[in-house]
Amino acid sequence: MATKQSRQTIMDRLNGRTIAAKPHPAVDHARTVSYPDPVAKFTEILTWVGGRVQQVDDMGEVSHHLHQLPHYQSAKWIASTVSAAVQGNFNLAQAEDPHSLAELDWSIIGGEFCVAENGAIWVAPQDVSQRAMVFIAQHLAIIVSRSQMVMHMHDAYRRLGGVPGGPDRFGVFVSGPSKTADIEQSLVLGAHGCRTLEVFLTP
Repeated sequence: MATKQSRQTIMDRLNGRTIAAKPHPAVDHARTVSYPDPVAKFTEILTWVGGRVQQVDDMGEVSHHLHQLPHYQSAKWIASTVSAAVQGNFNLAQAEDPHSLAELDWSIIGGEFCVAENGAIWVAPQDVSQRAMVFIAQHLAIIVSRSQMVMHMHDAYRRLGGVPGGPDRFGVFVSGPSKTADIEQSLVLGAHGCRTLEVFLTP
């Protein structure tokens, strides 16, 4: 009980302390990085962090490429929010409890835009189940238009400020499969999320 009271006392003091906000530093966009071929840079960086990038001409090619992958061929449960590419066999509408997605082998989702500088894709799931499927599946595929490419994170956050809900809506930047090397400097994939990431760049 004493520990809880001490913790609450500390939190109350922190909450009662007002800190004046400082303005963001000005960014000289004329000096920010630019790439002659942003798609090539995006592909280079995402590949370097463990993901794979495929440029496709239509949604039909997405399904074709996925069916070539052994992990996809042996998958039991596949959830998709991009029905034009993959129908999937897991009914997300009935997944009221995000824990019910624990057995997902694949999640196929759409991305809003991507960042050449760091190989990240911005995804904004619409509900709790869609949020969970981004992180809980063994394998993740993201479909995003290569025309929706920004150079760097300054552009990314500027773009987020111009959409409904802005930066206050839920979203996450995804780049590469989940990985950690905290334990004995031994790299482990899939420790906190997907083991593999496939990104399909559509026109």
